[in-house]
Amino acid sequence: MPPDTQTHKIICIAALALLSVQVVYGFYWAGHDLSARLGLWQDAVLAQEFLAGLSLWQEFFFFSHVLLNCVVLWLAVKRHAFALPVFVLSFLFDRIDWVMMTGNTVFNDLFDVSGLTFFSFTMQALIIALLTCLSFDSRHEPALP
Repeated sequence: MPPDTQTHKIICIAALALLSVQVVYGFYWAGHDLSARLGLWQDAVLAQEFLAGLSLWQEFFFFSHVLLNCVVLWLAVKRHAFALPVFVLSFLFDRIDWVMMTGNTVFNDLFDVSGLTFFSFTMQALIIALLTCLSFDSRHEPALP
């Protein structure tokens, strides 16, 4: 039986909307990181303390997560079935980054991470659920060359 077209459209729109928010959210945090590196923070000492608390691995996981979110949004627009597994990888990288950031006292002092963590987890869980629904839709097949 073919999937309900109206339900499919609603799920697609919701997934794309939440993925767009996820991409903007990632760019927001990337802006903090990059602005500290470019000396744009008003308190240069605070920026240096923030950067000193970041490891190369943490930066790898964070920026990979941001980049993967962009890829997932593109895959979802193209209705590619790989959107779900790529998002799950992005989610794992994000969680690794968050665990590593717990040791950055400047970050924890500047931002209320409890509310942000809840927001992030909720949004990511909804995206995974929506992409899972789309992955079982017969019209959402991998685009093969």
